[in-house]
Amino acid sequence: MPFHSPVSLAVRAGAVSTHAGAVSTHAGAVSDRAGAVAVRAGAAAVRAGAAATLCLAALNAAAAAAPPYHPITPSLADRTIVLTGRDLTIDQVVQVARNGAKVALSPEARQRSADAHALLLEAAAEGVSVYWFNRGSGSGREKFIFSGDPLSPQNKKFLEARQLAIFQRGALAGLGPEISEEEIVRAMLVVRANTMSYEAASPQLTQRLLDLLNDRITPVVQSRGTVGEGDLGPFTNVGATMVGAGNAYYRGVRMPAREALKQAGLEPLAPFGADDSELESTNAYATGQAALLLYDAREALSWADLIYAIDLNGMNSSVSPLSQPVQANRPFKWLNWDAARVLDMLKGSYLFELDEQRIIQDPESLRASSIR
Repeated sequence: MPFHSPVSLAVRAGAVSTHAGAVSTHAGAVSDRAGAVAVRAGAAAVRAGAAATLCLAALNAAAAAAPPYHPITPSLADRTIVLTGRDLTIDQVVQVARNGAKVALSPEARQRSADAHALLLEAAAEGVSVYWFNRGSGSGREKFIFSGDPLSPQNKKFLEARQLAIFQRGALAGLGPEISEEEIVRAMLVVRANTMSYEAASPQLTQRLLDLLNDRITPVVQSRGTVGEGDLGPFTNVGATMVGAGNAYYRGVRMPAREALKQAGLEPLAPFGADDSELESTNAYATGQAALLLYDAREALSWADLIYAIDLNGMNSSVSPLSQPVQANRPFKWLNWDAARVLDMLKGSYLFELDEQRIIQDPESLRASSIR
């Protein structure tokens, strides 16, 4: 065993003590840094909470600042548009959405809808995987929701409860401000009702879309919530109204959706099968608005032509730029058609007679209007 002098042992003991002190100091520094990190994390959490509060306040303020609700004037309430799923026109969308015309499904469309729903139930009963029915949707598409016959007592009870819960949650979907124009909501409803006959919706869901339009039960719909390829958010709001959740307008008066259904003599919907998928899988919110905008744009162009004709008539202008010989050399069918339209508006005008006082060139704004 090697011999160590007392002095050597003392020196080593001192070195160990010094090292232990250094370790203790380092541990203290680490502890201080951890505390500082914790403080910063707490401050970040406070800032995040404040930001979330401000965001929510901004959203609430935006909703509160929404313009007042504008109900329609049902001037065509005595007219019924038959929906076939094939030939709905822009004018018909406007008649239903803006003028309160009623809707009905053609026998062919109603049968097509019933057949699709029956096929859905049969497929599940035979063990076929059906997206957003006996399988989940989106990231849950590989998850089994149920197996076997959907009409078996156990599955039927499960699906009824599941669908009802999904429809009720729709009252909480989307972000404001609320859609303030009744015609926009009615436009999306009539477009969806027209295409629903190609979906596997339950007969009661198909009918309820018609009921909302015909009884003027207009769901409160949030303007934001579509995901781009489908107007999911807006139609979950519609689904909520169908089962009596959330709020709706009954003939222009806001009230709880359940009360609106009651006043119209309707029971809350009992959704079934894959009704949530069938209702929400649509672009009818965007399509309905597009139909209204196109109609208004067409009307604006008609008024523009009439104003142009009045201007020409009032200014003793030349109609030569609109004449057929000039237009025949312009290879633009739309311009040719529009020039002929304006000429027709001027039929019988003094402008077609010779007038020595007529100026040789009209103001630029009138000349440009014929080639716009």
